[in-house]
Amino acid sequence: MKKHFYSFILALLVGTSSTAQFTATDIQYWLGTGTDTTILVIDFQDGSSDQSYAWGYLHNSNATAQQMLEAIAAADVNLEIAMPGGFISDITYGEHEGIGGTLIDDVAYYWSTWSGTSVETFEMNMGASEQLTNGSWFGCSFTDFNPEIAPTTPLAAFEPFRFTAEDVLFWVGTGTAETVVVIDFQTTTGITSYAWGYRHNGDTSGEEILNAIDAADGALEVTIDGGFLMDITYNAFEGLFGAPNYWSTWSATNLGNWSMNMGVSTMFGDGDILGCSYTDFMPALRPRYPLAASAPVSVNDVTAADAFTVYPNPATDMITVNTGITGAQTIRLFNLAGMLVFEKQNTSGIERVDVSQLPSGMYILQSGNMQKKISVQ
Repeated sequence: MKKHFYSFILALLVGTSSTAQFTATDIQYWLGTGTDTTILVIDFQDGSSDQSYAWGYLHNSNATAQQMLEAIAAADVNLEIAMPGGFISDITYGEHEGIGGTLIDDVAYYWSTWSGTSVETFEMNMGASEQLTNGSWFGCSFTDFNPEIAPTTPLAAFEPFRFTAEDVLFWVGTGTAETVVVIDFQTTTGITSYAWGYRHNGDTSGEEILNAIDAADGALEVTIDGGFLMDITYNAFEGLFGAPNYWSTWSATNLGNWSMNMGVSTMFGDGDILGCSYTDFMPALRPRYPLAASAPVSVNDVTAADAFTVYPNPATDMITVNTGITGAQTIRLFNLAGMLVFEKQNTSGIERVDVSQLPSGMYILQSGNMQKKISVQ
């Protein structure tokens, strides 16, 4: 595959956190059941650009903040909350940690709790016994109380296992270790994040992984110059050095614990995720939920693809999906933001899917290594 090499060296990029208003529509990870909603914001106040995160909680009347905190911590593998006697003592999330009584410059820090209808309206409350109401926000902020500091504008927490190695369609390499690669072009409309898989033995570098996938996927082109990630193009997507943004690189073991790494020289092992995100670094944007990159097409795949039909298309109420394959197949329907809106195991090869409650627009229907775009009207 043709490569373009540049002699640029990227200077250190320093950005400030975005101050855009955060609303319930920005939530990426909802938990619980019920007709009422509450937004949980946890701010570690550690000075990092990603110190504050938010989850959504569905509940019915009479739910308390303690019940919400326990439910979210039980569901999110990255979040741990210690509440002896109903008092919030310790919270950890990924690389962030707030341990009650920690001394910073000889001053002790503890968790404060807050209520409001948004981040901007937070006021201190009486703690985890707080009753939740529909549309309420509940905040936790690690502070020395001199003065107390309210939670700041959060990032949306990501659902850890929304996409895993089992969802990858395009695998490259051989070996016993599996690393997932997520590349997000961070455009504002449609699906812009895609995932591949790389099999190998032992630990290997991000550069080796990206070059191997580049060589295998004719739709993907990755330019690495002097050990620095410069350009990535994939189908119609293009992220070029400085035009206008730059590629950041990330490490994770699930989609909820991204951390920025030192670049493509970073080593990856079994179960790791390598992320590439095209960003202006104000702040640096984590890769979002990906869609599986299309698998290579063999002669058998072409035959299967010919038999894979969806009708009617466009649709208004029901669609019939014929995978053309007998045996177990998982049918998934994604909106163009990459969110899973329907999933069902199919064994007959033919499945009826109700789309009458979906918003009008374009969707991606996926079955095995086959995908089709459908329109819901």
